[in-house]
Amino acid sequence: MSVNGNTAMNYLLQTILKGKYDFLPANNVYRAMQQLRTNSKICFLIVDLDFHPQQGWDLIEHVKSSKLCNVPVVVLATENTELLRQKCYEYEVDEIFFKPFNPVDLIAAISNTVSATVFNY
Repeated sequence: MSVNGNTAMNYLLQTILKGKYDFLPANNVYRAMQQLRTNSKICFLIVDLDFHPQQGWDLIEHVKSSKLCNVPVVVLATENTELLRQKCYEYEVDEIFFKPFNPVDLIAAISNTVSATVFNY
């Protein structure tokens, strides 16, 4: 699932992930939380921190601290700072990609993260 207020970025993500994963867009954190509660097939979460960053961090914190919703989290961001990297580390984000990113690298990171999560259960 992609949590992103940018329709163009969701289209790009859907295009690069097509055929490998079912793509579920959520244009805000509220819709993402609804999907996480009702859809047990969600195997990873992509959060774009460029749109509503505080809400994105709140969602990441919830997902990472929840026993019921334990999915890998991939962060997309434009801002490439040490502060952002540190916050991703503190929130236990699985992967971070700075825009512009290489779609092949994103697919590989998601595949590796999802595989590692499946084998840990």
